[in-house]
Amino acid sequence: MVAARSGTGVPRARTTTSGPGSGTAANGPALHRLAARWAEIAPVADPTLAARLATLLRRLATTLAAEPFWSMAARDIGADLLTSGLCGPPADVAQAAEEVLPATLRLLRESGPAVLGSGGPDAGDRLAAALDELTTGFTGALRDRAVAEQAELLTSTVRAQAGVVRELSLSASHYRTVYTQGAVGIGIVGLDGFVVDLNPALRTMFGIAGPLDQPRPVTDFVHPDDVADVVDRFKRLHRGEPDVMRMELRFVRPDGLVLFTDVVASLVRHQNGSPAHLIAVVEDQSERTRLRLRLQRAAYHDQLTQLPNRSLTEQWVHRAFESGGPEHVGVCSLDLDGLTRVNDGLGHQVGDQVLLAVAARLQMAAGEHLVTRTGGDEFAVLVADPEGLAEVCRIADRILEAFATPFLVSGHTLTVSASIGVAVAPTAVACPEELMRAADVALNWAKSRGGARRVVFDPERDAGESARYALLTGLPRAIERGEFRLVYQPLVGLGEDPRMRGVEALVRWQHPVQGLLGPGRFIELAEHSGAIVPLGHWILHTACEQAASWHRELGADAPFVSVNVSPVQLAEPDFVRIVISVLRATGLPARLLQLEITEQAVLGDEAAALEALLALRAAGVRLALDDFGTGYSSLVWLRRLPVHALKIDGSFIDGLRHPDPDTVDSAIVGSLVGMAHALGLEVTAEWVETDLQAERLAALGCDVGQGRWFGDAGPAEWVPDLLRRSIAS
Repeated sequence: MVAARSGTGVPRARTTTSGPGSGTAANGPALHRLAARWAEIAPVADPTLAARLATLLRRLATTLAAEPFWSMAARDIGADLLTSGLCGPPADVAQAAEEVLPATLRLLRESGPAVLGSGGPDAGDRLAAALDELTTGFTGALRDRAVAEQAELLTSTVRAQAGVVRELSLSASHYRTVYTQGAVGIGIVGLDGFVVDLNPALRTMFGIAGPLDQPRPVTDFVHPDDVADVVDRFKRLHRGEPDVMRMELRFVRPDGLVLFTDVVASLVRHQNGSPAHLIAVVEDQSERTRLRLRLQRAAYHDQLTQLPNRSLTEQWVHRAFESGGPEHVGVCSLDLDGLTRVNDGLGHQVGDQVLLAVAARLQMAAGEHLVTRTGGDEFAVLVADPEGLAEVCRIADRILEAFATPFLVSGHTLTVSASIGVAVAPTAVACPEELMRAADVALNWAKSRGGARRVVFDPERDAGESARYALLTGLPRAIERGEFRLVYQPLVGLGEDPRMRGVEALVRWQHPVQGLLGPGRFIELAEHSGAIVPLGHWILHTACEQAASWHRELGADAPFVSVNVSPVQLAEPDFVRIVISVLRATGLPARLLQLEITEQAVLGDEAAALEALLALRAAGVRLALDDFGTGYSSLVWLRRLPVHALKIDGSFIDGLRHPDPDTVDSAIVGSLVGMAHALGLEVTAEWVETDLQAERLAALGCDVGQGRWFGDAGPAEWVPDLLRRSIAS
């Protein structure tokens, strides 16, 4: 994300942590290697050029690492690049720039992230924004250079013209020589707007063979789009405000070629001061103008597909949100699902041909709407003033339909699908960044569902995911700050021995903003982020430490503590060692620790998981298979697991709470209990909430119950009293 420039001072560099010997990118050998590669782009070899370019790279690295980030700082780097010598001698700069700038952008986009990266999650966005500003600075400096040269030439021309006018009264023959033999294009225009005469230089420029047969309207020569401006300026000159006027004009030759020129028009007066006619001095700037336009196109268009690139996409969206623009803007953000397989299997040349074919199909499907390429395999369709969300969805559906037909490329028939995120926003109340983000978020939703589909942005879903993301980013520091705590729920015997056997340790997060959160709000996030490993270690150590305290207080009657183990934890190579070290550190006997695992924890690397479970059982730790009945366990697979107990998922228990119990649930529970007992396993029933459920589960043979009927999860201080009461009863 690009931050606004701070008004309180110079942006400070982002602090990053480097590994041993890594050094700083701005001073490292990698930067000098990149500078050397950059110098090879120059049209003329210069042994000192790499050092100057290394200085520019260090400045670019400092810009990328600054906090807050200010991309416009890269404009000065682009301007200095023009005078660095990369474009060769000063006389050849304009011509060389056409090749140097695109090659520079390609090199820095490909190699810059590894050398200049700021280390943050937005490093790629920062580099892209900085390169856009570098391009702006380079082309601006090139334009300023050309303007300065033109100004010098025009000043000399005006002086010469003034001299010609003065000399006209003294020497008509001298004026005629300058007019007919000079290299500067000069035309004489009457006050009525008719061209009276063109000198040979201007006739050559305009592609006219000989002198004019008769006066012709100046509008015959001017590009149609510039006529209105010319008419207005002639009126002002005719009124004498001012006597000399400079302008940029386009002329059209008889062969259709468009000329880009700088014109100085001067009003010549009679001796009595009344206006006589106009003299126009014309300088052909077509070559420089076309070079500037080509450079601008290279900076804002994709080199392969010639579609507008991300920079131009963002500019279009920002302009659409300006006053006087459309009331609504729609975006289809698109990502190709299968291009990576094409590149890996058939090579990037075939992949490039696929991208060209994709661009063509997108333009056909999008019709009049703008298609852009925003990344390697990413495109966008921009819709101004759509007829509601439905129209943008129809465009997305046409694109999906177009992609249903395989692509025939280089003799290969290839299937490439697309994921599309759709978003529409009112320009009066939304902002460009919100719209682009919404389309990208919807695109990610489409990809997460398997691709080959469109998904519309949903603000409510986004708000929920944003809240989840806030939790995700807060997890590591929450562990450090001690925001987690454990509560314990009783595991009570069913049938003849109703004593409390153990407790399950359940984690809660005392969030400073969102309050007390249950595990359903953050455990999955912790597993995906890897934070479950340190969090799980804390849970294990805290639970064992508490259970050891109960053991010291209650002796042989002390309950065991049951701790949930994530598949991510079990897959850790040193998990067994961690468990053993925690038992030793806390002094808890291994028999008083039960670890609960799920089928998912074993189904990944089954051999490694079984090895870990066997080692834990050999150490005396109890093992329980949690949520049994919801996975894909077979009897053969179950026999191989070294577990002591099964915990039947509460979804089967819920059907036994009513006066007329669910016969299917009763049959399933009875079968699971019979199978577990046949394997010598203890059975625990979860979600026991009523006395009736407890009685039925006992009748079906369940050994242990857990749920509200036996007590909600509570603080550790409750456990000794609960145990004593269960023994007394």
